[in-house]
Parts: sequence; structure tokens; C-alpha cells
Amino acid sequence: MARSKRSGEFAESLKGFGNDKETRDMSGFRILMLGVAGFIPGLVGAVSPLDGSWDVTFSTRDGETRQAVVEIAGVQGTWTSIAQSGKERRDPCVGRPFPLAVASTDPARIVLEVAFAKSVAGCRDRTVTGRLDGAGTVEGKLENGKPLRMTRRSAGT
Repeated sequence: MARSKRSGEFAESLKGFGNDKETRDMSGFRILMLGVAGFIPGLVGAVSPLDGSWDVTFSTRDGETRQAVVEIAGVQGTWTSIAQSGKERRDPCVGRPFPLAVASTDPARIVLEVAFAKSVAGCRDRTVTGRLDGAGTVEGKLENGKPLRMTRRSAGT
């Protein structure tokens, strides 16, 4: 009997739940929050026009041509410079992946920031700016004004 008395008190306490103005206002807030919660994952999961693998060709201060491979997923990725000669094989800034941040994915003004110095002492951070054309190529330059070209890698390379 005591158990049903408590159940009755509990049921009585629920009467009117959701009928007061505060609860009705909160239900509108809940609907808004559910809508926002459903929208945010769509933004986070949005595909960047830069997502994928890229072959990069750029010029050094001395005018020599160098290559790198860039991998991008969302707003981050890696830059790996490819060693061209014996000297470069001993260069701590070549042959290893360095963190890359995508500062802008606007096709008219691509900006990539590569954290060489933050990863290895003696290396210099790099900034790439450029434009993405419809053929999957970024034409741009490094922060020192030297030209750079990024070409999307085909699948499987």
C-alpha cells in the first residue's frame, strides 16, 4: 500500500508539467538547440576544395626547383618536402611531414601555413598563398615571393 501511495504522489506531482509558461518557453529553446545541433555537424563535416593529396613544385631563393607532397583534410594537413640531392637528405627540414594549417579555402585566395619552425629548430615556417582553378591546380607563391604550383594527385598515387 505504501508503494502505491508514493506512486500516486509522483503521478500527482507530474500533473500540469509542461503547462506553465516557463516550460513552454523552454520547449521553444529546446527546438532551437536541436536545430543548431543538427546544423553544426554539417559544417564540421563540410568538404574543403583542398581536401586530398597534392604534388607541389616550388622555387627556392636560389631559383632551384623543389618538390613536396601535401595532404589536406579539412583545415589541417601535412607538408613533406622531397629530398633532391645528398645534401638535402641530411637537411632536418626535408623528408619528414610538417603540420600544415589551412587558413583560407576561398578558391580565389588559398592560404596555407606550414609550421616548420614550430616542429624542428632551424627550419623556417612557410606561408603559401594562391588561387585554385577549376582544373584542380593551385597557382601561387611562398611568403618570399617565389612561385609555387600545387596539382591534385590522382587516386592511387
